[in-house]
Amino acid sequence: MAYGPILDSLFVGSFNADLEQLGSSARIAITNLSSCGDVFELLDDEGQFITLLPRSADPDVTAAAYKLYGQGLNRGLRAGEDLAWSKLRHLIGVAAAGD
Repeated sequence: MAYGPILDSLFVGSFNADLEQLGSSARIAITNLSSCGDVFELLDDEGQFITLLPRSADPDVTAAAYKLYGQGLNRGLRAGEDLAWSKLRHLIGVAAAGD
């Protein structure tokens, strides 16, 4: 069975440097969420946990996963914002009609 590189601080530093070279604001970190040692944490640009990825994932795949996460997050925020404005317009319309 082939194993990827040892997941240590040197690996994390090198991987994060590769992500930066790709223009990604994603970062990885060693995790304590799993005891198997074959995964690392994907973090957002604020250092918040997103998901676990296998240590065999390369920086290109990790950057792509982070980009997809960001797109999904933004779409979700816009959908929530649209719903809130719709409800507000409805409430204003109801209040104006009741005057």
